[in-house]
Amino acid sequence: MKNVKHLAWPALALSLILSLASCTTKTAYIPNDVHAQAVSGFSQDDINDTIYVAVDSLLTLDRIKAPEGSSRAVVIVENVVNDTLSRGRDAEALAEGLGLSLREELTNSGKIVVYNREAAQYATVQVTPQYILKGRLTQRNLRQDNSDIQIEYSLNLTLIDLASGLEFWQKRIPLRKLAARKNVF
Repeated sequence: MKNVKHLAWPALALSLILSLASCTTKTAYIPNDVHAQAVSGFSQDDINDTIYVAVDSLLTLDRIKAPEGSSRAVVIVENVVNDTLSRGRDAEALAEGLGLSLREELTNSGKIVVYNREAAQYATVQVTPQYILKGRLTQRNLRQDNSDIQIEYSLNLTLIDLASGLEFWQKRIPLRKLAARKNVF
C-alpha cells in the first residue's frame, strides 16, 4: 500500500503538468487584411469599419466646400468622446484611436485638410477652418432572456459649418454584438 501512494503522487503531478501545458495558448499575428475574432469590446477592426463607413458617407456628399482659391476644405477633427462603459486607459485609447483614424482617412482622401490646432500656433500663414467634426461613441448593454448580453455601440458624428453654426451632416453608425454575460466587462 505504501508503494502505491509513492507512485500516485508522481502520476498526479505529471497529469497536472500536462493538463496545465495543454491550457496554454500560443500567440500569433493576425494579417492586416483579415478580421480578428469578434470580442465584446470595441476592437481595432470595429474602429476601422466604422470610420470607413463614416468617411465614405461624408465624402460622397457634395456638402463640404473648399474655400475660394483652395482645392480642399479645412476641417477641425475633435477627439471622439468615449461615452462607453470602459474607463481609464482603455477608454482614452479607444477615443484616441477613433480620432486618429478619422484624421488619417480624411487627410488621405485628398478632399479635406485636417486643421491641427497645436501646430497652428507656430504657423506663418493664417488658415481659417470651415468646419468642425465632432463625435461621440456610446454603449448600451441589454440583457436578453437567456442571460446573454446584447451590446449596442453607436458612433455619432456631426459636421458643423463654423461660419454659420449650422450642422451640415450627421451620421450614426451602429454596431451590435452578442456576448455571453461572463465575457462582458
